[in-house]
Amino acid sequence: MSMAVSRSLKVAATALFAAMAAVLEILPLDLAFPLYEKLTLDPTGIPLMLALYLFGFDVAAPAALITGIVIALPRPPFRGPNPVGAFFKSLAEISTLAGVCASRRLWRGKWLTLLASLSLGVAARAIVMTAACIALLPLFYCIPLTMVIGLGPVVAVFNVIQGSLNIVAGYLLYEALGKRLRSLTSPLSSS
Repeated sequence: MSMAVSRSLKVAATALFAAMAAVLEILPLDLAFPLYEKLTLDPTGIPLMLALYLFGFDVAAPAALITGIVIALPRPPFRGPNPVGAFFKSLAEISTLAGVCASRRLWRGKWLTLLASLSLGVAARAIVMTAACIALLPLFYCIPLTMVIGLGPVVAVFNVIQGSLNIVAGYLLYEALGKRLRSLTSPLSSS
């Protein structure tokens, strides 16, 4: 679904989508996840998913890394620096993007594209993030391994929900934008 674009357009698109994701991350738009309030649902991944559908992984993944760098920096007046959160957020978004990208062979029509994107994108995110939390939370936050393993299902459910929100919203925006762009370039729009 991504189009062939020049290198300079890819750089500009990466900067644009990273900026959109960073703004959404900086603004206090987070909703606490009811099963574990240290996890928050946010719209940060939506522009990254839109970047994937419009331009491909080579634009979306660097935009996710740039967004992670922004998360790692202090963000007065809202938050202090958060390098660990930045790592987890970048890993979550890139694993979702990779899963959706892996589903490309199955993209046939609107609904199959969305279903394939959801299936592989959400599965990749949930598996990667559950494993990362089990491996790294004891290291970064000194949380006992037994507690982290107990949180595994909650982390998986959270990532299924967050990944689904990002994929569905990103795809719907892509579809809406595609219709607008096609109408702007159609012969009827020039008359």
